[in-house]
Amino acid sequence: MFKIDDYSLYLVISEEFSPGKSSLEIAKLAISGRVDIIQMREKNKPRDELLKLASGLSKLCKENGVTFIVNDDPQIAGEADADGVHLGQTDKKKYSIAEARRILGKSGIIGVSTHSLAEFDEANMDNDVDYIAYGPVFSTETKNYFLGTGSIKDALKIARKPVVFIGGINLSNVGDILVHGAKTIAVIRGICQAEDIAGRARSFKDRLVKEKEKKMTVRINGEYETIDKGSDLAGIVAGKKPFLDTVVVEHNLRIVAKEEWPGIILRENDQIEILSFMGGGQYGRSIEDRR
Repeated sequence: MFKIDDYSLYLVISEEFSPGKSSLEIAKLAISGRVDIIQMREKNKPRDELLKLASGLSKLCKENGVTFIVNDDPQIAGEADADGVHLGQTDKKKYSIAEARRILGKSGIIGVSTHSLAEFDEANMDNDVDYIAYGPVFSTETKNYFLGTGSIKDALKIARKPVVFIGGINLSNVGDILVHGAKTIAVIRGICQAEDIAGRARSFKDRLVKEKEKKMTVRINGEYETIDKGSDLAGIVAGKKPFLDTVVVEHNLRIVAKEEWPGIILRENDQIEILSFMGGGQYGRSIEDRR
């Protein structure tokens, strides 16, 4: 399965939002500003122009190690040798996810836009979907609604694949998304409309890198999770909300007494098992399994 690296910067390019600059020019500037993923989103060009543009962007991205995605059309994505396609909810009426997979093959990336938890859950359960875009988080000019930051944790709680948060994100509000657990963000106007596209992209990427430096990865009940550096074992256990009087905690294969939890500062790649205690000296299922 395609894996978006944590704290990636995903740019949606459209000449509509950057008058006077071509998509190739925008892409070159954004790549110099360290974007990780570029999506071509052009709604008003004939097919032959789209294919020519997509082929040029695909070549540019490959030369610079940037993932390239085509919006709407898996046929153009395949012909242009793009890394994948992104389908909106209306796009799926023309090309089903299964059809997009047939066109792009097993290695092609398929992303899907979702605008509610119901749509998110549907994409989340589809094995042919590689990542999910969720939004708009903030108010935008193209939508008459937005989901708000409160929905971020709800989506992440059930996510089985990478999530890209999108919609009205700028340098002033990106921190409001990151504090709720978001990692990868997609930006359109916040970069395309900037006078200094490379500089603006760099500012977003620097913000993501700074956030990443505050985090580390541990394994809790067999699943990798990102937590704040400096977290202690007591805080992690409390966050799982077990019945604290009937729980056994194992840290790096050692059973730890409850009074020791606050003094154990976790490190990168630590392994933690939180087990419910069953009578008779037996350990039952993990807290996560019991939910």
